[in-house]
Amino acid sequence: MFNSCTTPPIEAAQDAYDYDAIVPKVLGVSGASVAIQTFTATYSPNYYRGGSTWNWSADQAVVQSVSDDTRTATILFDQYPSDGYATVIVTETTQGGVTSDPVSVEVEVKKYCPLANGVNDLVGSWSGTDADEDSQVTTTASGDKLEVTGLSFGMITNWWGETILEGGSFLMTVNEDGTLAIPRQYIYTTDWNGDPYRYEIIGDGTWDNCTTTPTLLITYDIYYEGDATGIGNDYGGALFTAEITLDN
Repeated sequence: MFNSCTTPPIEAAQDAYDYDAIVPKVLGVSGASVAIQTFTATYSPNYYRGGSTWNWSADQAVVQSVSDDTRTATILFDQYPSDGYATVIVTETTQGGVTSDPVSVEVEVKKYCPLANGVNDLVGSWSGTDADEDSQVTTTASGDKLEVTGLSFGMITNWWGETILEGGSFLMTVNEDGTLAIPRQYIYTTDWNGDPYRYEIIGDGTWDNCTTTPTLLITYDIYYEGDATGIGNDYGGALFTAEITLDN
């Protein structure tokens, strides 16, 4: 057995590392680009640098909390800015004590007007556009969810060229914070050249109750049952979007 009097290479490199020589730069920030008034969103650097800490501030919003490692900030959008935008600001300080220039993230803040009667305020007939087609959608309450009928009908009939044989409805979750969620589920069966095809839908979106009548903005895709990717992405190059307004 031999004992070496030299420092192992890894430890030698660590001892020789000059932390003061690092010139930090915030390389990017992950977080929402659109937020809802009165609610929070989280932001964090999208990279790692050993020994660094991050300092957070906000304009037209409030830093509600910062994680113990300072990587994640929870921002409260407690007000509606006069121009509709808030700013999240972050700097990085290295282990050697050098601080970067600040980087700002502009966040669009949407006004929040709560639903007095929950999903019941969103029940009725809707019209607008859906995948560049005129749209007529109806909604009914199903517990704490909305049952939606008619979404994507114009797209599947006119753009995709198939006839709906059965189905056409799905359940959509209406969240308190102004967001919508459509878990993947069956939507309808169609006919193509005499053969039936079953389809599923998945999507998300937002509801807005601050206008004269409520509006919905929904982004979704339609899938062959069990497929990994949808026909919007595969054949249209993008997800489908519906912008509809409550008529009654």
